[in-house]
Amino acid sequence: MPSRDQSEFLNLPFQAKLEFLYGLPARQKRDLILSAPEAERLVQSFSPETLFYTLKEIGSADASDLLSLALPEQVKSLFDLDCWNKDRPNFRRMREWIESLAEAGRKRMADGLMELDMEIVALLLRSYIKVHRLEDPSLSADPPSNRYVQFDEHYLIEFIRNDEITSAIGDFLEEAFEREYKYFAGLMEEVYWGVEAELEEQAYQFRRARLSDRGFPDYFEAQDVFAYLNPRDFMTIRDRYEKPSRADLLGDQEVVPPDAAPAIADGDNSLLNAALTAGFAAEGKRQLRSEMAMVSNQVLVARAVDFGDLDAVREAIATTHHYLNLGLENLAGGDLPNAIEHLRDTHLKHLFRLGVSLTIDLRKRTEHTIELLGLKPQYTRQVFHLDTPYREAIGGFLARFPRFYSALDGTGAVAMRDFRTMRDLHLSYAILDQVDAMPTLFRSLLDVDIASAAFRAEVAAREVRLSQILLTALGRHALDGRLVAEPIESSRLFALRSAIVVRNGKPGRLSESFRASVGQLIREHLDDATRLASADFVNSCLNVLEEDFAELGKEIDPRFLRSVLIRRM
Repeated sequence: MPSRDQSEFLNLPFQAKLEFLYGLPARQKRDLILSAPEAERLVQSFSPETLFYTLKEIGSADASDLLSLALPEQVKSLFDLDCWNKDRPNFRRMREWIESLAEAGRKRMADGLMELDMEIVALLLRSYIKVHRLEDPSLSADPPSNRYVQFDEHYLIEFIRNDEITSAIGDFLEEAFEREYKYFAGLMEEVYWGVEAELEEQAYQFRRARLSDRGFPDYFEAQDVFAYLNPRDFMTIRDRYEKPSRADLLGDQEVVPPDAAPAIADGDNSLLNAALTAGFAAEGKRQLRSEMAMVSNQVLVARAVDFGDLDAVREAIATTHHYLNLGLENLAGGDLPNAIEHLRDTHLKHLFRLGVSLTIDLRKRTEHTIELLGLKPQYTRQVFHLDTPYREAIGGFLARFPRFYSALDGTGAVAMRDFRTMRDLHLSYAILDQVDAMPTLFRSLLDVDIASAAFRAEVAAREVRLSQILLTALGRHALDGRLVAEPIESSRLFALRSAIVVRNGKPGRLSESFRASVGQLIREHLDDATRLASADFVNSCLNVLEEDFAELGKEIDPRFLRSVLIRRM
């Protein structure tokens, strides 16, 4: 008995079926297609990219049912997308596809392989057969029959490899001979005479031209999708171009699904998806998705992503979505109607570049922060004496493609990820403001120049963090009334705990008197601007101190304390 989704799907008109399939998990999509009476038409209506990623997600071993319904031109595109490592053929993946094609039947396999460039087929065959010309006088008069096949009076084919597709290779050669002798003879000549480097180059150029026609540009051409444009001049730049057409297509026109890699998740609550859902009818959504796919294709090529690596492809597609959303939020200020208007009037490649440029501006701002710390941005990727999350965040901002440290957003995650929203950028600039204030904080409060080479050399040798220096000075002040970052004697750790922690139950907490004392020192030594900019850093340091000392008893083992510097007696 068909499921509810299957019954709903089967009752749809053809074009609605195509739209229904968009974004479904690959195996669910396969099952629905195979349940439909027009299954072959559905598969053949898919763009090559849509079919490719569907089959890759299913796995080539289980893809024969759908592959048997594909057009030869679609099969050629599968090989173009999956069977190359940059400019070199990937024969392992070719063998996997041929194995699936063979399960679809000898005729379907021959249809697909004969559609491929003869050069790439010849390169594959060279690892399976050796072609002998019968007029060659050196050829043995009585070759062993278990290794040789002869279809005509011109060529003798010697099989030199035996694996899972050797039988399929034999079936293909026989089918090609019976179907089109001119093709068969040309293939034999390429295997016999062809120079491997020349065959590879010719096959690569043919493939490159086809991919270019489908929106996969040359590697160097693709780099312009990441080219910087000044966000402040974006509207002026946009006005130089003719506005894109977002008009709905004719209702009775058959439209294939978008030329897309794995679809953007419908559950994503980004402003981009909200504007796409609320502002466009079905045909308009298709246009935008297809344009998104064109931008995604450029991202895939620019980042040299292996099209057959689904995880890397999904990451690149997600990156495309995130930069588009970032650019749209920047233009619309979070307002949905405004976002819809901008989405109607803006080419998505320009929107993507705007999102990229916003993160590049952040990297430039981070380089200024690095200079305030006395470092050279071109040689700096980590500032090791900064504390978490400042150290990790700045490392992410300085990357070639700046990354957001997810610990900043309060979700509990601690991974690097794409910038997704303007909130991510606002949090990042706030972190940089805090780090910018640190040199003034330490100079005014402790007379320590954290931007000096001497300071960096000393803390690097001892693996000291800025929080440890500040908290040690505050602890020394609580003990002796002196605001200096002198390591605290291990014998006085219990006295320090008593001076800063109250124990009304367990765990303890920093006493109000100690916090008030710190507040007074901050007000006495810092101007208002520095005090406000450094407040979060100071509070985070106090939280570390409280966590370190809250549960301690009378016997304190200095080996397990990380918040202050300790002089071992």
